[in-house]
Amino acid sequence: MKQFRDYFDCVPYLETERFMLVPFEKEDMKDYFDILRDDRVQKFLGGGVPLFDKEPHITNWLNNINEKLLKRKLVFTWCVKEKVSRRVIGRIDLGGFIKKTMAEISYHYVYDSWGKGVATEVAAKVTDFGIKELGLQRIQGLVQIENRASIRVLEKNGYLQEGILHHYPFGREFHDVAILAIVRVR
Repeated sequence: MKQFRDYFDCVPYLETERFMLVPFEKEDMKDYFDILRDDRVQKFLGGGVPLFDKEPHITNWLNNINEKLLKRKLVFTWCVKEKVSRRVIGRIDLGGFIKKTMAEISYHYVYDSWGKGVATEVAAKVTDFGIKELGLQRIQGLVQIENRASIRVLEKNGYLQEGILHHYPFGREFHDVAILAIVRVR
């Protein structure tokens, strides 16, 4: 089995039945920015995902997520694409690693994919990767309490709600958030 550190040479390719999880590339950025321009998507991001759709910001961001942050073993950031059409439909991250035992999952998707099992399918794959491949003991997610659909995504993947964090810094704003976690049982 690979060691934890060995996974950080590059963003690992993951796939599900309908989707592939790949590193972001420059040609993905227009579609990704279109997702971020949707107020329905931004509503649950806490104002924390800025729109940086000009150079040199794009190149800097790609270098950060695909090299600097990865090499420092801080986060995996995947571009989620439909297998058949290769259309960019979202992003999922696994990061904030603590002592190689714990991480946080976060994600967002194009609005027209909501309610179609996309987030559930992709979160299952990333959760499985974190627990089985990285050997994490715990993966947690923070979700605005108004975002019932996202809470259900994590619950369907075995995460249990542990509580509510009131007036919690979420992105650039403060919200009441549910904290959900899955813990590896030995």
